[in-house]
Amino acid sequence: MKRLLLTYIGCLAAALVLPVLLAGLSFSPKAQSPPDDALPDAGGLPKEISVYFASEGETRMIDLETYVKGVLAAEMPAAFAPEAQKAQAVAARTYLYYKYLKYMSDPGSASPDHPDAVVCTNPQHCNAYYSPEQLTELHGKAWTDKYLKQIARYVDETRGEILVYEDEPILAVFHSASGGGYTEASGEVWGSQLPYLVSVKSEGDDQKTGYESVAALSHADFAAKITELDKNADLSGDPKGWLGKTTLTEGNHIKTVEIGGVAFKGTQIRSAFGLKSTCFSLSVDGENVVFTVEGNGHGVGMSQYGANYMAKNGASYKDILLGYYSGASIAKR
Repeated sequence: MKRLLLTYIGCLAAALVLPVLLAGLSFSPKAQSPPDDALPDAGGLPKEISVYFASEGETRMIDLETYVKGVLAAEMPAAFAPEAQKAQAVAARTYLYYKYLKYMSDPGSASPDHPDAVVCTNPQHCNAYYSPEQLTELHGKAWTDKYLKQIARYVDETRGEILVYEDEPILAVFHSASGGGYTEASGEVWGSQLPYLVSVKSEGDDQKTGYESVAALSHADFAAKITELDKNADLSGDPKGWLGKTTLTEGNHIKTVEIGGVAFKGTQIRSAFGLKSTCFSLSVDGENVVFTVEGNGHGVGMSQYGANYMAKNGASYKDILLGYYSGASIAKR
């Protein structure tokens, strides 16, 4: 009897303590249909948003600020400087609000990957997101004990803040590390040039581990891949003669590269060969065609490693955001 009583008390204590441990970053997704109070106040952010949880194949409603905490935890290294973390929180919130407004005005514009949700948790499509439980499983309890409350605080200290351009929320995209010392303009990557996503100087990106990467392919494998892209490419003769002139973007990334007499976009080559960025150079040796690549990501918007470098050198999160998103301002909604 005494043993049963002790077991009961232990279970009761665990039930009481566990919510407290996760209170700093508590995720409690609700039913899919949004309640009335999930709708925004006039001109304000919604209280809840619909998220497609890709790993579960399910759409649920989740508190907006709680979602931002999960994005911050998943997208930026937890050891980064506080001002960089706050900048990331504002960028993530802005990106979400931009997507929300677009979805609400035209539900048909939603991605076929998540037609009934504003965003998803697939980082290849939207932003990554981790719940406290996922973070504990991924990093361990010591990590969550150290970082969860910090992450929640960074989001809370910027609550309701978004980036706007001409009083409209911006498409606040971001990436891991810029190559070549500059970010890329949106028009160079996606074809549509937005006034606040222009190429700007970015420092400190080379502090990322693996900032420079190398990919080598045999002459035959390289030729096969290029031929898939364009059968008109002439890859006969000495491989050292396959490469022609290159042109650069304002951000020092590859705009076009001539291969076998055909001009390919840098974005085409990056996608075809799985390169980390479009900031690359090409060389040919006796056996291989070699890509030497700088940076990681599409290069548009805020560089996370650049933001951390700025923060460590005294910049505020507002300085960081206004430096990367040209002409934008910060508003509270």
